[in-house]
Amino acid sequence: MKKIFILFFTFLVLNIFSQNQVTTANSTIQSVYINKKIEDANGNLITSINEKIKYFENKQKQLFRLSQKNKFLKTTTALTPVYLCSNGAFEEFSTVGTNNFLNDFLYTEGEVLNPIQCKNLNQVATIEIPQYDPTNLSIMSTTVPSNYIDDYIGNIDAFDQFALKINYKNSYTTVASVQAKRFKTNNENTLKFNYKAVLQSINTDNHVDEQPYFKARVINNNGVVVSEFCLIANTDNCIFTQAPNLESDAIIMYTPNWQSGILDISSIPNNENFTVEFTATRCGLGAHFGYAYVDDLCFLHSNESLQGSIELDPLYKICPTLPISVCGSFTVPSSGGISATVTSIVLKVRDTSNNVVYTSQTPVTLNLTTNRFCFDLVATNLPNIIDGSYNVSVTINYGIIQTSCIGTNFASATDDDANPGWDIWFLNCTNCPVSVQTASLSLCDTNKDGKEFFNLTNANDLIINPSTGLTFSYFTNLIDATTNSNPITAFTNYESYSTTVFVRITLNATCYKIIPIQLIVKNPHATISGILNVCYGSTVLTASAGTSYLWNYGNTTPSITVSLPGVYSVNVIDSFGCSSTTSVTILANQAAPQPTILVTQPSCTLATGSITITSPATLYSYDGGLTWVTNSTISNLGIGNYNIKITTSTGCISYPVTIAIVPYKSSYPNFVKVDPAFCGDKGTITITTVADFYSFDDGVTWSTNNVASNLSPGTYKIRTKNNAGCVSNYNSVYLFDEFLSPPSYTINNPYCGNLGSITIVTPATQFSFDGGITWQTSNTLSGLTSGSYIIKIKNADGCTSQTVYVYLNNLENTYPEFTIDPAGCGKYNTITITTLGDLYSFDGGLTWSTSNILSNLDGGITYTIQVQKNPNCKTFTQQVNLNNMYGIIPNATDYSTIECDNLNDGSEFIDLANYNTNLISNSNNYTFSYFTSLAGAENQLPTNQITNFTSYLMSNINDIVYVRVMNNTCYKVVQLKIDFINSPVIYMNNIFPLCVDKSVVIEAGLGYSSYLWSTGETTDHITITQPGNYWVTVYENHNNGLICSTIKNFKIFLSNFATITNVDIIDWTDIENVITVIVTGTENVTGDYEYSLDDIHYQDSNTFSNLTTGVYTVFVRDKNGCGVVNQEVFILNYPRFFTPNDDLINDTWNVKFSKYEPEMKVEIYDRHGKLLKILDGTNSWDGIYNGNKVISDDYWFVVHRVNGLTHKGHFTLKR
Repeated sequence: MKKIFILFFTFLVLNIFSQNQVTTANSTIQSVYINKKIEDANGNLITSINEKIKYFENKQKQLFRLSQKNKFLKTTTALTPVYLCSNGAFEEFSTVGTNNFLNDFLYTEGEVLNPIQCKNLNQVATIEIPQYDPTNLSIMSTTVPSNYIDDYIGNIDAFDQFALKINYKNSYTTVASVQAKRFKTNNENTLKFNYKAVLQSINTDNHVDEQPYFKARVINNNGVVVSEFCLIANTDNCIFTQAPNLESDAIIMYTPNWQSGILDISSIPNNENFTVEFTATRCGLGAHFGYAYVDDLCFLHSNESLQGSIELDPLYKICPTLPISVCGSFTVPSSGGISATVTSIVLKVRDTSNNVVYTSQTPVTLNLTTNRFCFDLVATNLPNIIDGSYNVSVTINYGIIQTSCIGTNFASATDDDANPGWDIWFLNCTNCPVSVQTASLSLCDTNKDGKEFFNLTNANDLIINPSTGLTFSYFTNLIDATTNSNPITAFTNYESYSTTVFVRITLNATCYKIIPIQLIVKNPHATISGILNVCYGSTVLTASAGTSYLWNYGNTTPSITVSLPGVYSVNVIDSFGCSSTTSVTILANQAAPQPTILVTQPSCTLATGSITITSPATLYSYDGGLTWVTNSTISNLGIGNYNIKITTSTGCISYPVTIAIVPYKSSYPNFVKVDPAFCGDKGTITITTVADFYSFDDGVTWSTNNVASNLSPGTYKIRTKNNAGCVSNYNSVYLFDEFLSPPSYTINNPYCGNLGSITIVTPATQFSFDGGITWQTSNTLSGLTSGSYIIKIKNADGCTSQTVYVYLNNLENTYPEFTIDPAGCGKYNTITITTLGDLYSFDGGLTWSTSNILSNLDGGITYTIQVQKNPNCKTFTQQVNLNNMYGIIPNATDYSTIECDNLNDGSEFIDLANYNTNLISNSNNYTFSYFTSLAGAENQLPTNQITNFTSYLMSNINDIVYVRVMNNTCYKVVQLKIDFINSPVIYMNNIFPLCVDKSVVIEAGLGYSSYLWSTGETTDHITITQPGNYWVTVYENHNNGLICSTIKNFKIFLSNFATITNVDIIDWTDIENVITVIVTGTENVTGDYEYSLDDIHYQDSNTFSNLTTGVYTVFVRDKNGCGVVNQEVFILNYPRFFTPNDDLINDTWNVKFSKYEPEMKVEIYDRHGKLLKILDGTNSWDGIYNGNKVISDDYWFVVHRVNGLTHKGHFTLKR
């Protein structure tokens, strides 16, 4: 295999150049691999230099033998891009000479730098992939029969005749990658494939990030990975099945069922080339294998997958009615009997700046049967429902129910947009009665170039119907459609690939809508599936789905049966009327497909096995064709290998299939363990697999006890056995013992024929320099040649440390090692040569010094270092590039100040940027960020950063801000401290009265530093003669120049004395009389009035109650001090009797106080209603009627008052 040798040789040369150039074969191998960790076939680290040399010499020999054996393999310069699904079943081959090679796929192989886990080989595939040949499976990629017998999976149960295999169990190269160049034609969103993987899982410290893996990825035409996944074996990942035995002390994990692989290619345009790559690797140390099978691109045959999906329904919501339902569908992945659970579905709404404005994890509906979900968006979820625009995204997160499967993970899936353009758009929603919907235009790709000519106006009636009176414009992007610029001019004959076009529908200048539509160029590619081999007499070829078919032999059915080699083509017309033609070739002179074989292995009670061939055949051979029989079953087979062949009815002979009948051993036992907890502690192993007998020493001794305790640290091989004597495979259990820290050391490299040494400087009882294989009491190992050494230490209790790899190199064949303490903020570079020597040079050997350190170096300079050991043994020269420049730390300083507390509440909103000039001069040359803690400023913690620094609330409790002042490269954190002092307090009313035609003096209070009134005056008081709104500002000066001020707004209003317009009296009772005073303002100015009857006691009410009869003076006073007015009033009543007997006491009767109402009319009647007397307010009745005294009796009266009131009553006349 010539190219393998070339690759390996290139790898050697590159590594040799990176170290030094040497001459002998052994020294070449030694210098290349001296620093590489490698394992032997049993998975043990190789520490001996001689053993490493032997290992790589043997590897070179094996690779050379393979190169000779595989000379038939051919290389090509490049892959030709083909349709996405071309030869996706891995059934089509081309014949070169006597060999068949797979069409449309190539492979490459090589090494990657450690650690290798999930890394890419990054080589272009150039090697052809051969058709299956069981005599030569030592190829990094080949096809295998669909019923191929894998050592662990058994029958791989692939599809049609062949599947693809990548890497193999005993490979000598680590990485194999298969590549295909593809392009889309029909707007496909995913690349689908099926895979099975066999990977070893190694649970040791040496294999951290060094596990075998299977990886698939898609790389676009610019070399960017657009989709990928990587599968690593993990004993805690329940999708894997574990093989019953260990190999190289490692568990073999495999996926027994086909897994669905799905890679996202939605971002790749139609007709643009991209690369599909499948990779399978060994472990990074070489001893443990990994390989994979792949079959049927574009067709999934399994419902098992590690990948779920979620998809939003298109929205296209323009001026929607709220709430808006955001719905979609999802899938729930499962694999290996493990089903995912839906832990959450998260909806996010983003605005035009791509900021998340709303998030919800609570769908209004979530149906796990139909796998549908819906969220509702209400008005409060969208900040702007006037003219805002939004996109929505949704993410589904998965979990698992099985708590023991901690290594099983189902990755989240996201749909980041519901549709092209804005998903939700409040565009001209008022007074614009235009309702639109999206549409699509589809055409078949007649010339298969991915493009067609569209008449965009065909979408008009689909967007809105009727469309009369509307103007339609078409744009290639949303920005142009929004700004109404760069419209598509040839819209009736627009050539386009499948794409989105934005249509602007206009009613008038202020009424338009924009909706995206899809242009779809349909270019389906037909495929033919089936076994391309007629050795069984015939085979069935089936075309991909369509509505009509025409084969080149005239058949019009989806499937045809053929019996001869040759080319078979079919034209398929799909449901859209688009046609596609494809063909396959059945090659002549092929071997019969591998027969399907059922194997029964020996059991615990039966020592022999049997083989049954189920494929149709006329003859069967179980010894590779030496003898033939007609019996398809052979029984009573002893332990050994059997080579199976068949002869078909057409005379085709199959390749041999080797079937191994192996001794019975049950699966290795499971266990739990308790590691020692500290140095000197013991451990425990419990075998949890139920059995009759248990062994903890690989079967040397047996016991019925499944628990072994008081175990020293180390490795134990456990087995089980039943009463019939059947023994299980072993399982390896390691009890941890590395409680000591990794040892420190110094080295003395060998030089110019002088041997080197290693000194372990960490104190210990014993020391090992070969990874713990041998131990010594001396901490120094001398007489060492160049090579790698593994050091460990052990204390008196037998506890060991972790291993440390130490590398010795011949001084004269090495480059000096060094460290750079890089320049940075406030410091210069320092070079320290770490290779020990007697003299050191930093100028390529021109000058020498005994110091290995060169300090105070600025960047941008290259130094050439060299080390010398006397008398004249020198290293190679090594250039040291100092890229880091000395960085100037900003000369910022802490700043403390006081500020006025405007509201005297102990806090203020502060614009922190105003203090930048106080922290550092020339502040415009720096950037500033503000934090609530010192740690937050030093580490730029987002949770501690003050984002609202232009309006940040500080207080006398929260009075410190940490400011990160940064120039282009360096920063300094300083403290900004602000204390708040009270602003002056003005004790003034909000309003003051001003009497008409008077003035008022307003005082702001004494003791302030200065004053400023709205009138311009600056005294502590002013005199005001006009009403209106006024203000005064008082100032207090402080020691640091701070002036705190307070402004007081007040109002001057007019007031005046009252005018009494009326006094309402309710009288004619003894003690329940009422006076109500009616007033108005004076000169159109109304004051605030209070009322009194004695000018001493005032009340707010203008009514006085419970008054006796008599004369009163009513006083009305302006509360604002603008005057008092009064008026005399009286309350009337009448005497209940009188005695006209001339004793001058009650000799006459009249209404009391009637003199104050002279216009009053009083009529007096006897009990018979006879009018006896009429009085006015000024006279009285003396009991005389017509000159005669009336008799003693009761008399009645009627009083007619000026105000219209009438009073009636009666009184008694007594004589």
